[in-house]
Amino acid sequence: MIGIGQLGLPIAINLINSGYKVVGYRRTDREAFAACGGDAKDSVADVTRESDVLLLCLPNEKAQLDILEQPEGVLANLKAGQVIIELGTYRREFKLEQARKIQALGGLVLEAEVSGSPQMVGERKAALYIGGSKETLDRCSEILDAITAHRFHLGDYGSAVAMKLIANQLLTIHTLAAAEAINLGVSAGFDAHRVAEVIKQGAGNSTMFSIRAPMMASRKFSPAPGPFDTLEKYLDLTGEMATKLGCATPLFSASVPYFRRALEGGMGGEDISAVIKFIEADSALQKLDKFNKDIQ
Repeated sequence: MIGIGQLGLPIAINLINSGYKVVGYRRTDREAFAACGGDAKDSVADVTRESDVLLLCLPNEKAQLDILEQPEGVLANLKAGQVIIELGTYRREFKLEQARKIQALGGLVLEAEVSGSPQMVGERKAALYIGGSKETLDRCSEILDAITAHRFHLGDYGSAVAMKLIANQLLTIHTLAAAEAINLGVSAGFDAHRVAEVIKQGAGNSTMFSIRAPMMASRKFSPAPGPFDTLEKYLDLTGEMATKLGCATPLFSASVPYFRRALEGGMGGEDISAVIKFIEADSALQKLDKFNKDIQ
């Protein structure tokens, strides 16, 4: 596995716990991986050469290109018949271009878009959206089952990224909705923790509310399981997909500016649950405006 960071580490741990030998590479901070039973290597080449199936979990297209194309990278050390499972989310055109390079050297490709927080991955509750041939999927079935029981084959390679963007569209909307609910509850006189506890048990709950409402209530925005910096590319890619398809996205479009404010305000490293700060700030302005009108 190449990319054993915040998301890659729990994936690797699930594989290790299922009995697989996992060799891995990350530029820094490989100690946690080694402590969990992983075999940390010093180079991309070492991991590629020792793997039958290679999982890539990298943050952006630049990192992906570097790992693939550096002189001691994946492409230079790829074996015929070796399977590359792409876990990262990038533009569909970019993914297809990299897949063609791998296939030209005799490699096989599979995309497995991860929908779920690192905690959900660790609990085997995340979902995998799969794109690629059924034959390659069947070959990797047990490996994917070791990561999570929830996986969906959506078609050819490149098809899964669209479903991931749909999921993250909802993640964005639901996180802001959770912030609205917590803020409204506190303004109505309830303790924030009580709002999180009660709503979680009823029809208004969502996965994002369950995860992020308690974080909002406790004001624990770091360390961040899902920072604004990570969400940024999904805001861009989802907006681009909706525009290309001619789809109206009133809720997503209303949500995006709140997350942009966080990015522009230097909050990129905080968890997206910190979006509640902007709901609170806007509410304070509304309350002040109402107060001024009442005394006029």
